[in-house]
Formats: sequence, structure tokens, C-alpha cells
Amino acid sequence: MDIRKWFQVPSSVTTQGAEGKTNAETNVLDFDMRSEHANSSHANSEVHGGGNATGKDSSLDNSGHLQQVPNDLGIEKPNQVALHQYPVRLFQGKNRAFVASWYHNREWLEYSVHADAAFCYPCRKFGGARATDSTFTHKGYRDWKHATEREKGFHKHSTSKEHISCMTLWLEHGRRIKNNSEISTLLNAEQLRKNRYYVSALIDVVGFLAENQLPLRGNADAFDDMAEGGSGLFLSLLDYTIKKDSELAEIVKTIPRNATYTSPDIQNELISTLSNVVTEAIVEEVGESWYTIKVDGTRDPTGCENISVVLRFVSELYEATERLLTVATVSAGDAKTLTDTIITELTKAGLSTSKILSQVYDGASLMSGKHGGVQKLLQEKLGREIPYVHCLNHQLHLVVVHALTAEKAITDFFDICNTMYKFFRKPSVAAQYKGERLKRLLDQRWTGHFATVSAIIASYQDITSFLSEIESDRAYCSEIRMEAIGLLREISETNFMFIARLVQKLLKLLDPPNKLLQGEDMDLLTGLELVACSTECVRKLRCDTEFADLWRAVTDSNALVTPTKRRRTFSKNMSQYLVEGTTAQKDTDETELRRLFYSAIDNVLGELNQRFNERNTKLARALAAFDPKTDNFLDINLVKHITDLAGSTTVEEEFVVAKTFFQTQMEREKETKWTLAMKLALTFGASTAMCENSFSVLKNVFTDHRRSMHHIRKAQLVQLAFERDLTRKCTNEWKEKVLRRFCSDSRRLQLF
Repeated sequence: MDIRKWFQVPSSVTTQGAEGKTNAETNVLDFDMRSEHANSSHANSEVHGGGNATGKDSSLDNSGHLQQVPNDLGIEKPNQVALHQYPVRLFQGKNRAFVASWYHNREWLEYSVHADAAFCYPCRKFGGARATDSTFTHKGYRDWKHATEREKGFHKHSTSKEHISCMTLWLEHGRRIKNNSEISTLLNAEQLRKNRYYVSALIDVVGFLAENQLPLRGNADAFDDMAEGGSGLFLSLLDYTIKKDSELAEIVKTIPRNATYTSPDIQNELISTLSNVVTEAIVEEVGESWYTIKVDGTRDPTGCENISVVLRFVSELYEATERLLTVATVSAGDAKTLTDTIITELTKAGLSTSKILSQVYDGASLMSGKHGGVQKLLQEKLGREIPYVHCLNHQLHLVVVHALTAEKAITDFFDICNTMYKFFRKPSVAAQYKGERLKRLLDQRWTGHFATVSAIIASYQDITSFLSEIESDRAYCSEIRMEAIGLLREISETNFMFIARLVQKLLKLLDPPNKLLQGEDMDLLTGLELVACSTECVRKLRCDTEFADLWRAVTDSNALVTPTKRRRTFSKNMSQYLVEGTTAQKDTDETELRRLFYSAIDNVLGELNQRFNERNTKLARALAAFDPKTDNFLDINLVKHITDLAGSTTVEEEFVVAKTFFQTQMEREKETKWTLAMKLALTFGASTAMCENSFSVLKNVFTDHRRSMHHIRKAQLVQLAFERDLTRKCTNEWKEKVLRRFCSDSRRLQLF
């Protein structure tokens, strides 16, 4: 079917546009649709092969990873970027870089900051099917040494017949625009509007599926095959949208079968376009602000190492903000590779590494090592001090794990809890138990321990009654009955409930800071103050009064349920005595549990003091100087450590005035603006919780039936789902930007 039937080209256009029109312009419509048809016929479904993760402007590097044309090149004209300092490359022992003066007399030349490479605008835009030099259209030219030499570099490219032909097309295109006679004005304006309306619907469908973490593809790639089943949500939702939109339904009737723009390659390109727009929005949000990088890693089911890079910064509205920049993949898990990956991702996005204020990782030696860790290598590569903050949530986890497992009795207690969790998950048991469900105990997270202990205390009577019923119910197999008897015996002991209540008290004091530290607005200073408050509460728990209350609650006659036991027989030697048994057991239990009470609290306090000694460092003291309640509020000698990180000069008189101003404003209870130093203080992060949250999204996106997708596509889908507020803007207020970006491709430039 002739593609011109879709665009309803009037007969007058053929006659009127024949003068001076080249073959490339005449056939651009047919060429675009033939490419679309070819891509559609060779594409695989998401379930069976995934497809190209970057759309059509991509190629494979030596390692088999997809390389995409940089997204910061010119759309309507060459992007001739002028920087104060271009990135430097070491070539044959000398540092070389791009030079802005090379633009002179080379109006076709453009530069990509992301790729640190030069490109040719007319060859990219008007090359079409010509065998143009891929170095200047896809790969990028980086040989700065020979860039201006005769018969090499720029001169060789500019004198090639392919370049001259593309230049002619570019100049002709410019003249048509100037004379208001370009192809887009010759085509039926109404048809152009319909084309954009149709593509707009495709963007809405892709955006909705991406932000809701839903798969796009099935076994069928075209509407004709949908009746066979397994068409995927993309085609199904598009079909539903067409049925609900009468205007769209009329437009679809004019679309030829080989130009529906629903192939996997087009889906990938739309996903890539949305992700690029979201990334640009994040970079624009950061602006010239200083930012903290938060990095954490996890392995997906395919064994690939995924590195989540989150940025924390203070927006123009003086709000602490955290954004997921990307989920990168690394070929090796060593510190050098991770460091290079972080720098590469920041640079590729267009962010300046000179604006990194601090770095937040977990406590693994790979990340935190003082000599070979990522935090140290990053500072060495960038040549300046960048403070490293050990994630406070990870430190709290280590406090709980190390402190509470130091006592054998507490370790045994959690072993019993774990056995009980597995027992109540058995189908025959779970179907009959009506009490509160126990939580799984995870080594990586102690919050499950707190939830399980709380559930045991709240449902203790239900648990003991249920275990007693199983013990005497022959409907259960002997294995389950024996296990129930053993569990009932263990949880009926005094020390079990004592440890349960003790652990609940301790974890309850640490749970609020753990939850608050995961908030996006949590800064390092506030986080340290929260931990300090919890430490003080734990310290107050260490007294005889608290122990007496705990012991009284456990030994209360209603607190424990004595399991059914065999009838006790008394010694005949004591038949003439009033005392029929020993009386020292209770005193022994109380003494041992008193020791356990103080030992557990001391262990927690010791771990808290040891792991949160950052409060005694220069950085923590500097942050504390931003607390208006302290005597050292805005002390220049303390604040100077933070301002020095940003290369900002400090004037003592300014801080004296600022201190008086803020104190006056606080007395009047009016909103104040923050100085640069205070913005820097808020920029320091406290936790990598946002990175871990992105891994939850990764798990939802990278399901068992979507394992064949490429890593670039995976990263883009995770970002769109995680930053769903920005993704929604792409389908609403930023729709025109997305359309312009997608339609700017030379193959469809005249179609939309």
C-alpha cells in the first residue's frame, strides 16, 4: 500500500514540489515506512527475545552492549556547545581536548557533552540511506590530535561527496523554511495533525504501562495477530483506547498495515525518548546546585550487577529532593569499575562531577574502604575531598544484629521464632490458624524481627491455644503434633516471654529513627540527632524500675499459659514434710534474666556509641552548627568545614549578621530563606533507602517473563516507574517536547 494514501498528499504537491526536489526528499516517506515494516517483521516479543533496547539509532560495541546516539545533539540546528573547559583525553602521553574555535567556518560541526565527541549535523539529519561516515553520524569523532590536519579529520570529512550532498540537502531545507515552502507546509496540514494525534496516543499508552510497572509485549506484534492471543498490554491498551476515542478510531482507518508504529523497535524508541526527557528534567532540577550521590548495588536473577545511582539536592524551592538518575550495569564488581561507572553515568547525563558534595554508601569494604574503596577512589580521581557517609539505616541494622546476637539466649529466642514462622506457614496449619500472622526473619533487615516479636506478644494466647489443640488433635500427622508440642513447651517458658518483651522494648525505640531515616527529606544532621535521641531513650531503659516492670508483666498469672504436662509425682522421702519441691528455680530465673536485661542494653548502647561516632567528627560538628538551638549556631570556625568543600569563601561578619537575622525571624515565627551554607547542610544525605526502593521496582519490572530485555531498556523502565511523577508529566505538560523529540528523527522529520 502506498504510504502517501495515509498522508493524503494532494496531486498539486507532486507537481509543485518537483522543482529542485532531490530523490532523498521525494522518497523519504516510503523509506521511513519500509524501515518500519522491516523492523516490525524482524522484532521479537518481550517474552521471546526482548528487542532492541535503544530503538533504531543504536549499534553494538565490542562487549555486545548497545550503544545509543547521544541525546544532546542538535534537533533543528547543530549543537555547537561552548564550554570553559572541555573534557581532557590522554593521547600518546599528551592531554588533548575539543577546541571551541573549530566551529569557525564549520557550521556543520556539533559537539556532544555526553559522548565527548564531534558529529556532523547534516550527515546525521539528511544522510538517509546514503553510506555516510558513521564516525560523524553514530560513533562520534574523538581524534583531537588529527582533527585539523589536512587530508584527515574535519577536512577529510567536509570534502567527501556524501557530506557535500547532505550539506546541499540541509541548505535546501533551510531555504524552503525561509520561503515557507518546506515539505511540512506542502503536506495536508490536517493530515499532519492526525499523525501527531496518533503518535500522541502511543506515547500515552507507553507512559501508562511504564509508570505502572506493567509489561508491554506478548507473543503477537501486530493487530492482525491479536485474535490468536498473547498480544501484550501495549496492543490491548491501544486497541481499548481506539475504541474509546472516536477521533482516533477514524485516524486509524487511514493507516496502512505496514505503518502502524507499533513494532517493538518503536516501543523501545518511545521508552528511550521518555527516559531521556525524564533524565533531562532531573538534570534541570539539579541545575547549579551541589548534590550528594547515593549508590547501592544488587544482583538480578540473571546474575547481572545493577548499580542504582540516586542524587540528593536542594531544589530552587529550598526543598530536599532525591531522584533516581539511572540503574547502571557493570561488567565487574571491583571498586575501580564501580567508580568509573558512577563518573561515566554522571557525565553522560550532563552533570558536573565538580558539584558532588558528599557520597553515601553502605558499610561494605568495597564501597567504604579507606584505601581502595569506591569512596576513596572517587576522591582521588576528582582530586578533592568528598566526605563519605555510612548509611545510617545500615548502621542501625548492624547495631541490632551485633548487639542482640551477642547473647546466646536471644539468638536461641529468634531461632524459635523462625521455627514458629515456618510451622505456621505449613498449609494444614495456616488454614486453621486465625491469629496474627508472623513475619519472616531476614538477615538483611531487622524490621521483620520487630514485627514478629510484636505479633507473638499480641497473639500469645491464640498461639498457645492453637498449639494445645494441635497436640491433642489426631487429625494432624504425628510430625506436626510433635513439632507443636515442642514449640508449646519452648514458648511457655518464662525466659521466652521475658526476652520477647525486652527485644520489643529495644526495637521499638530504634524503629522510629529507622523509618524516618528512609524519608526523602531526611538530612544527615537530623538523622544523627534522631539516633542520639534513641540512644538516650535506651540509656534511660537501663534501671531497676524498668526491669521490675518487665519482670512483673512476664510473671503475671495471665501472661503465661502452662502447657499440658503429665501428672507430677512427689518424692516419698518428703511425704512427712510441708515443702514438696525446690523453691530456688524462680530466684535463679530472675537473677539470670536480670543479668540478660542489663547485658542486652549495654550491648546496644556500646554498638550505638561505636557506630555513630560520626557525631564526634569535624563534619558532624559542622552540621550541628546549623541547629539554631545550639550554642554554636552558625559558628564560623565550625561551618567553614562545609563551605570549604564547596570552595565558598566565608566572611565572619556575614555569619554574625545571619545568626542575628535567623534568631529574630524564629522569634517572629516567620518563614526564612536559606543561605548557601544551609543549603549545603541539607544536601548531606543520611541513608541509601531510595536506592533500595529502586530495587523493589527493578524486581517488579524484571519479572520471570521479561528476562530477555536488554539492560538499557530495563534501566529506562525502572527509572520511568520509579520517577512516575515525571513520567506523568511526559504524557501531559511535556507531551509536546516528547513528540518533538520522537519526530525529530530524519526518517520521520517531514511526517509530523
